[in-house]
Amino acid sequence: MQIIEAAGDDLTELMEFYRVMGQVLNEKDFLPEGNKGGFPSEEMVSGAIRARQQFIGREDGKIAAAYILNHECEPAYHAAHWQTDAAEGEYVVMHALRVLPRYGGRGYSRRMIEHAIQTAREWNQKAIRLDVLVGNTVPEKIYQSYGFQYVETVEICYQDIGVAMPFRLMELAL
Repeated sequence: MQIIEAAGDDLTELMEFYRVMGQVLNEKDFLPEGNKGGFPSEEMVSGAIRARQQFIGREDGKIAAAYILNHECEPAYHAAHWQTDAAEGEYVVMHALRVLPRYGGRGYSRRMIEHAIQTAREWNQKAIRLDVLVGNTVPEKIYQSYGFQYVETVEICYQDIGVAMPFRLMELAL
């Protein structure tokens, strides 16, 4: 898998990738009933592409994996008791790390996380922060294997879920 910055001509394929991943997440029991296919939005993805913050993993010429790395976060992040003393702009937030199921078991999530860590270091960031929905244990274990530490659990109401849910905040000091 080759990991690169997404370009403007990747937007349509990326949105289809995230639509398919939304369908996959709809089948998970840790999410409530309803539409969970709207994250990330096309506005968020296109903005991340323009800002050079959307990354894709290509395999066989197709997007197999993707994530966003930027400075945007939910208000709950501002009240959290983070381990790293980092002002806004000194940490990045990882969003929407996804790998298509047919590429599962090949280490693609790990390679995307390694890429994010390297990118954050190149950007001279002090930390990477993220959230994991309570009950979504597989990604949390992968993040922990890279040194991400649990910070605290907060309620976040993401638009695509539509109701407040508990999320575990995690951080990797760089």
